[in-house]
Amino acid sequence: MLEDSTPSFSDSTSKPRLEPPATARELGIGLCPPDDRAEALAVLYHRLSASTRANMIVELLRQEARGQLDLSGLWIASRKRRIVGAMLTQTLAGRAIAIWPPVIARSWGAASLASSMVREALRVSEAQGIRLAQALVEDNAPKQTALDLARGGLAYVTDLLYLGRPTHDVLPIPPGVPPLEWRGYTPDRHDRFARMLERSYQGSLDMPELAGLRSLDDVLQGHLARGSFDPDRWRLGWLEGQTEPVAVLLLLAGSESTWEVSYLGLAPEARGRGLGRRVLAHALELTRPHAHRLELAVDVRNLPADRLYQRCGFHAFVRRRVHLAVLGRRGPEGAGSPPLQDGSVIG
Repeated sequence: MLEDSTPSFSDSTSKPRLEPPATARELGIGLCPPDDRAEALAVLYHRLSASTRANMIVELLRQEARGQLDLSGLWIASRKRRIVGAMLTQTLAGRAIAIWPPVIARSWGAASLASSMVREALRVSEAQGIRLAQALVEDNAPKQTALDLARGGLAYVTDLLYLGRPTHDVLPIPPGVPPLEWRGYTPDRHDRFARMLERSYQGSLDMPELAGLRSLDDVLQGHLARGSFDPDRWRLGWLEGQTEPVAVLLLLAGSESTWEVSYLGLAPEARGRGLGRRVLAHALELTRPHAHRLELAVDVRNLPADRLYQRCGFHAFVRRRVHLAVLGRRGPEGAGSPPLQDGSVIG
């Protein structure tokens, strides 16, 4: 599933810095120098009222000074030595990066400028070994936002539905559904988790474009970096008499009131037997003592999973558009890979 987290950046010394434009017509795009972050944030939030914007900037800079927020992923576009565009990026574990849509304060050439900022961020990310770039866009965002991302190299792929349900009601299991024996994550089970994740991707309808793009260690590191990792919230499920697990469940404690299903998967031979419902029942059982609500996300193209979740009492509360770029792919003559076709972070 897509990784939605707060900015956390490092290795800023290896990243490019903005050079002031030499002429009025030239444009500079790069990472924002620390002394210019207040001005860049003013552009990023220029649609807010002046008082709200000023208070927000002061608070964000205070958080950065206290080490609670890292703004080293803040990009700017400058013309005539004035910042006219701003964009936030966040490096994620597992060689991935999240990009928030650029905000352009002045309308002249806004679309071209926005796409140029995205394109430059992707170029630098690829040079740093990033394999996957992603952007999540609210369903009610202006159409121009999607166009800016796509023209910059982040192709629209699909939509994600976010669903949730209260945890207080026990999810009943129909007769005939076999039980699963659950075991938590331990270092000596790391390889089993990796193999089970790989098996669960076979024939999956969730983000099939991502299959094989990153190593399983990259994928696991991406999940490990999300929130406060508790090995007991990561589970493998075995059928009686089987030597290998057939189910994997990764839970994330999102807040005091809400937990998230970071990932849920079944081996191909275990599908169609009601085990998806049993995995959800186990997720609710683990969550119930700690949180009042359980949430998850599903690719809208994965109709069987969507129907399962809704039958299990989950209801959609938001929809987001997913834009992706696969970096580091090279064709036979060294050209970049073709963009993903219209068709969602992430396993």
